[in-house]
Amino acid sequence: MGSASPGAAVGRLDLVNSLLRAVDRPAREALDMARRPLAATLAPALLGIFLVAATSASAGFVSPGGLRLAPRLDALRAVFEALLVVIPGTIVFAIYLRLRLTTRVLLAATSIGLLAAGLVATCVMPLMAFLVLVSQEAPLILALPSVFVPGLALATLAALPVRVITSLDSSRAAWWMSRAFAFFLGAVFLLRVHSSFLTL
Repeated sequence: MGSASPGAAVGRLDLVNSLLRAVDRPAREALDMARRPLAATLAPALLGIFLVAATSASAGFVSPGGLRLAPRLDALRAVFEALLVVIPGTIVFAIYLRLRLTTRVLLAATSIGLLAAGLVATCVMPLMAFLVLVSQEAPLILALPSVFVPGLALATLAALPVRVITSLDSSRAAWWMSRAFAFFLGAVFLLRVHSSFLTL
């Protein structure tokens, strides 16, 4: 029993190290992930989606006004709607423009971006909870976590695929497509979440 514990701890450390390495060196890791089975390529995305959803939902609980969770999930819904609209379009345009990127590499880059988004959202939640606790008389601060946490996660997600695309393909078409990817993610998010901003 005692001999199994160090091995399990080493295995967990290796897993954490591989996840952090993917975020630190996204272009190289995207190429590596693209060669693995599809389940291994999408596993970081599932973890990232879970972390983003959990932290965004938790933002609805840090308000002293009660557990009004459903109205506070508009920003999280806007994040996933932006992903469902922009990512398929990006893959189609990458094929049309004949970029030096395969569909699996783009999926791997998005998967790494989702993982990074989940890590950033998790790290920022203690700060959001602290701001709410010390700002009980400021409605703007009380409503901030439910919009800021998903928005920050989406910004992090946008940054990683942009870095991968421009690192693996130096053409002007790839440069413009990477910027369009980030722009339309933000645009769809803002258009969908405007009602949340109006309630701040």
